[in-house]
Amino acid sequence: MLTAHQIEEIALRFFPFEHDGVTFGLRSLFYQDKSPSDDIEIEGDTLTLTYMLVIRMPDGSISDVMEFARTYDLTKLTEERWVAYLEGFQRAFPSLEHDPGVAREEAFDDPANVTADDFERAFLTPRPEDEDDRTFLEKTEEGYQAYLQKARPKGKEDAQRRRAEAVDQCMARHAEVAARVEQTYGLLLPKHAALTWAFFSSLSPYEWRAPAQRLGIGPSTVSSGVLSLYSERAFQRPLKEGFDPRMHFVAPAFPPEALIMFLGDFHAFALFYDDPAYLPSGAVVYDMEDKSRWMGETFLDFFRDWARELVKYPGLLSDGGKIDETAFFNVRLFLEALEEFEAYTEQVREEDRARMRWPYSERAQMAELRSGVGICTDLGDGAGFEIPSDIHAAESQEAVTQAVARARQLLAEGDPRYALALGRELHCACGVPDRQNFSTLWQAEALSLMVAAYEALGRGALARKAEVHHANRGIFMKDAYKDADPATEPLGFEFAVSLAGDYFPFLIQRGEYKLGFETADGQAADPSDCIQLQDGILTLTLAFTHTDPEDDSAVGFFVTAQYDVKNVSVQRFRAFLAGWQKGFPDIARRWKPCIERLRADDNAGQEVIDAMGIRDMWSDYALADEANTTEEDFAWAIRDGLQNGGRNKEQQYRAYLEAEHPSDAEQDERRWAAALETALLRFPAVAARVEKTYGFRLPKHVALAWAYFSSLTESEARGFRELFSIDPAGVMELFEDGGLDRKVKEGFDERLHQVQPCDAPEYLLVAAAGPDHRLALVYDDPSCTPSGVMLVDNSLHFQVWRGETLLDQIRAWVNGVLEDEVGAFHCRKDEMLLARRLLEVLDGFAEHEARIRREDRAAMRWSYAERSAVDPKMGIFGIWTEQGDSQGIELADALAKYQDAADEVQAKLPGWIARAKRELAEGDPRYALALGRELHASYPWPPQDERPPLWQAEALELMVAGYEALGRHALARRVEAHHAHRSLFDESAFEADG
Repeated sequence: MLTAHQIEEIALRFFPFEHDGVTFGLRSLFYQDKSPSDDIEIEGDTLTLTYMLVIRMPDGSISDVMEFARTYDLTKLTEERWVAYLEGFQRAFPSLEHDPGVAREEAFDDPANVTADDFERAFLTPRPEDEDDRTFLEKTEEGYQAYLQKARPKGKEDAQRRRAEAVDQCMARHAEVAARVEQTYGLLLPKHAALTWAFFSSLSPYEWRAPAQRLGIGPSTVSSGVLSLYSERAFQRPLKEGFDPRMHFVAPAFPPEALIMFLGDFHAFALFYDDPAYLPSGAVVYDMEDKSRWMGETFLDFFRDWARELVKYPGLLSDGGKIDETAFFNVRLFLEALEEFEAYTEQVREEDRARMRWPYSERAQMAELRSGVGICTDLGDGAGFEIPSDIHAAESQEAVTQAVARARQLLAEGDPRYALALGRELHCACGVPDRQNFSTLWQAEALSLMVAAYEALGRGALARKAEVHHANRGIFMKDAYKDADPATEPLGFEFAVSLAGDYFPFLIQRGEYKLGFETADGQAADPSDCIQLQDGILTLTLAFTHTDPEDDSAVGFFVTAQYDVKNVSVQRFRAFLAGWQKGFPDIARRWKPCIERLRADDNAGQEVIDAMGIRDMWSDYALADEANTTEEDFAWAIRDGLQNGGRNKEQQYRAYLEAEHPSDAEQDERRWAAALETALLRFPAVAARVEKTYGFRLPKHVALAWAYFSSLTESEARGFRELFSIDPAGVMELFEDGGLDRKVKEGFDERLHQVQPCDAPEYLLVAAAGPDHRLALVYDDPSCTPSGVMLVDNSLHFQVWRGETLLDQIRAWVNGVLEDEVGAFHCRKDEMLLARRLLEVLDGFAEHEARIRREDRAAMRWSYAERSAVDPKMGIFGIWTEQGDSQGIELADALAKYQDAADEVQAKLPGWIARAKRELAEGDPRYALALGRELHASYPWPPQDERPPLWQAEALELMVAGYEALGRHALARRVEAHHAHRSLFDESAFEADG
């Protein structure tokens, strides 16, 4: 048997195998730090070899790497058979598929194989299990032809027509674009740039799929960079103020030689100029680390070679071992489009080549530096000069200093190559602005070396480009030109696809209703596959789905919507989609009876769908009515739908008022003024009653809120309650007719009117939605007017600030409806009409509201903005003191409700209580109030035998002492009354007939 050393020595005579960009051999051949012996393992009679297969793109970059191990029977391994095996393997290799199976150890195990001819034949003979030896291309031909029926329904001739028209248009614009590039950059633009734009602009939605999905290149990315100058409206875009056009989509580390033509996901594609007096030799690509590599002589060469590689080796498209057939079809279609363009490319290739300084085949082998592609000169390139490794490392600073000095010396001696090589490497090492890796280290030297070297070579355009770049080093790939005005920009296919992708799918009720782009099997579809724009008519094919929340069963169907967009701007179509999205919940609800019929009757089909009036729901009427311009306009029109022919918002609102709230402006103003006058007349007496009962200073905005409620008509008040479920409560009841004359129940403390067991004594109730949701004024200091209103949710045990006044909260609720906040009020049209009316009533009090707000603020101790900025601590809001708030007090490990606290927390409470009393005695009541109020809020409700009230005596003691220490006696008295009647729950203090 052979030894490991003999096996290695013979293997190295043959490996590596190389063919058409594919390299195969022992794994160690691809690593400098590994030895062939690392890949050879012998255990008993078994030999294991570790192989590696590397596939490269035409430009030399690696596209795939596969590593795998194969075992051999060592008893059959003689020197003669090992040599014959490797020689036969080497001969067969060019014909083998690109997969790890190429090692074919079973060929070695067959004793009939002795000579190199035997092994070559064995390698090329299909395995018995591979009955179908056709290529993947052949196997999928029938499927591809079916795919073409959908992807290219008008046939190849139509595609060729599109290509020819695009070439004619772009070549006609080339002279103007080239002149702009020369004027701006001082660079000559090759004609193949025009063909690149022509090619991309000729692609159909299906032809875009391969580059978009696999390279991140789509219509929007191609429209970035210099290539976009070929677009029809490019020259109409004005330059941004103060922006140098030479910085158009330039990243800080891009060298001056790179002219950024277009972008992809995490890549920038550029032409590379060694000498501005000549056309570039080829194209390069920059990755996220700003490393560059050659792509090809033209961009289309690269894309063609990339697509051919994938068609030849479809295993690269595999996902979990199975080739993605649809992805393969997309690539094949893209390749056909490229091949249809080859004739045009060849027509301009020779013309471009005649104006190059170095042919691409020669240039691509020159000037490779650490950052990628280096620059060349007549003296040669700078690749042979040593560049310091990490210019940011402390240990590299001396080496960089010496390198800069040497570069300047050589420059003075007439050799600019090292200055250019070093300057560009320093320039490329700057990093990215606003990230930790950004550095200005050595950037002044980089600029100095580059400019001097470019000038010495007579390449002034590159010197100027470098100066502009360093003067604007913080810019990161920004568009130098102002965006097209969406108000005037006509809607095109690209914008239609992009906007549709932004807004669809429409979803309501957690996906119970869905409208979006889907395939026949329910998978998400690319919008470009479902949208067509021809002769100004935009067609959207959409899937509607209703999912039953009970069992997740779904019914659905496809619908088609068509729009005449000949005179529709991008802005208007965006507003239309946004309005349609807002109106969708209303539309979907109208379909519910039809959905139920579809579920109940398997035979129900198009008849039921037609009955839903889907097409009419969002047909052309909304877009055709020029009175609709904003998303709100379109939402109203779409909601109005079939019933009223899609009237705009103002028409609907006028009709709504006439039907639901008949009243003229003069009547409204008289009613509002009368309500306000009554409220202000009653306010002094109500305020005196509140001060006498509670010891609290009542703000005048409570009177204004009562005036608002009392000014509502019967229909408005009914609508308000239905929409927000809120009614005046608590002290606001005192403003009602006879409110001050009502009798307090015998033995009842009025301070406990509608109080609940865990309420903080600082609450003064003003409105409520049943016992669970209440709005209360919050009194930190009873001698001052309160800073704001708090929403108290007793069911969930939380509190949140909701505004300075009650009207602030009402205004926020109403605006929430009008702004169509998803899920807030379901955004139905009738609710929005009512909300607008309620806001109109609010606006009727606006002038008085501003005056009253100023009066109340003058008596506040802390502003609402200042007070509401303090987050709740644990279970309740913290109380404010002159020494600060109680939020900074540490209640380590405490739970929000102490009745549920673990035993160890209960054990800590005596220590906390002792601390609170100690700090209270020292003159700081904050901890006593924080802890006392938390214990107070932990009172168990409803009462339970297993949860007896704990620590309530201590809570009362701490709170009373804390309030007294702060001079807030009214709060101390109220909490004493509260603890004396702790079981009260939302009970009125007044007699029923009072």
